[in-house]
Amino acid sequence: MGRKNNLDKFHDVLFKDFDEMEHLLPVEQLQLKRYRAAFNMSLENPSTTDVKIRDFLMSEFGISEAQAYRDIGNIRVLLGNMQNSGKQWIRYLVNETLKEAIDKCRTAKKWKEVILAAATLAKYNMLDKETAEQLPWEEIKPQDIEPTSDPTGIIKVKKLENKEAVIQKLKDKYLNDIEDIGYEDIKEDGS
Repeated sequence: MGRKNNLDKFHDVLFKDFDEMEHLLPVEQLQLKRYRAAFNMSLENPSTTDVKIRDFLMSEFGISEAQAYRDIGNIRVLLGNMQNSGKQWIRYLVNETLKEAIDKCRTAKKWKEVILAAATLAKYNMLDKETAEQLPWEEIKPQDIEPTSDPTGIIKVKKLENKEAVIQKLKDKYLNDIEDIGYEDIKEDGS
């Protein structure tokens, strides 16, 4: 069964009780335990690196480094990258905290702090930078390329006036130095 089919099978039973998984082979149940353990480790600390998860899987389940990385890849396919979601959560938290600080300072009429918090919020969300202009993709036309065997079309090369003479000169220079040497067949006994 292919990798995608296995992952589809695991996706359906990833968080069910093992009592409901009699249809899985023992090796697949063990694989599912590894996926759950690695996922829980990522969930507890979204900034956990793949190296730490790899080391955990190798020591806890006695698997090879390659298998640990395959498991991590499969977990990312099944459940997404927890590190990205952790980063998104932190972004959300910073934005909400700054908005709350602005509201509290505004209520207390601390205008200096309001301005400072608003400036920090704007800088954090990169509002101080110009928005990149959208490229007009529909107006971009591919360049017409015409194949040729003439190198002068690509690079600036002087045309040879008498190329046959140059070719013959190079043949004479390099082909005349080749010397045939004799050889002996090697017999099956190595002599």
